[in-house]
Amino acid sequence: MRALFMKAIRAHGVRFARDTRGTAALEFAIVLPLICAIVFITYDLVQMVRAGMQVSTAATSIADMVAQQSGGLTGGSTGSIGDFCRAAQWTMLPLPTGTTSGAGAFAVSVASVTNYSGTGPQVDWESDRSCKAAGQRLGATAISLATGPINLIPNAGKPGDSIIVVRVTYSYRSAIQYLLQGNQLLTKTALARPRGNQPIACAAPCS
Repeated sequence: MRALFMKAIRAHGVRFARDTRGTAALEFAIVLPLICAIVFITYDLVQMVRAGMQVSTAATSIADMVAQQSGGLTGGSTGSIGDFCRAAQWTMLPLPTGTTSGAGAFAVSVASVTNYSGTGPQVDWESDRSCKAAGQRLGATAISLATGPINLIPNAGKPGDSIIVVRVTYSYRSAIQYLLQGNQLLTKTALARPRGNQPIACAAPCS
């Protein structure tokens, strides 16, 4: 009797070991979270790259619009540079750009740099408060951007070569950063030569 009982247990044990029903479902349940995480991270990275490309487009657009203003322009949120800022914000859609700080803060700094025969490269003016969010002060950085590593204003004179420097910053918060409570500051710089190669004047509040 004992032998028959042990034989039955061994037979059932072999059948149980060979039974693979439900294995696929178990494997899928284990792998599914990993697949979802990979898809989520990939989507998030693509969105961040896309946001960076939009910031780059915005910087290039503003530099081009400023470079066309041979008759001069005005700074401040109600001036022509403020209009250019609002136009550039359209290139950021559907991303938000209306905040003064934190996620969605879109800021622009614009500077004109000219190479004078007596003093060398000088910042003629700068405007960094034409958008709702205040931009980073460029100062001497504008000269560095215009002259290195390739000198874009090699000809000194009166007035000499001139170039427009634009830096756009955007505070981007991805889905992952929503979970981490942090923002990614995207920064892009664009350069454009004035159409007539003459320094473009900017009325106050340009400084």
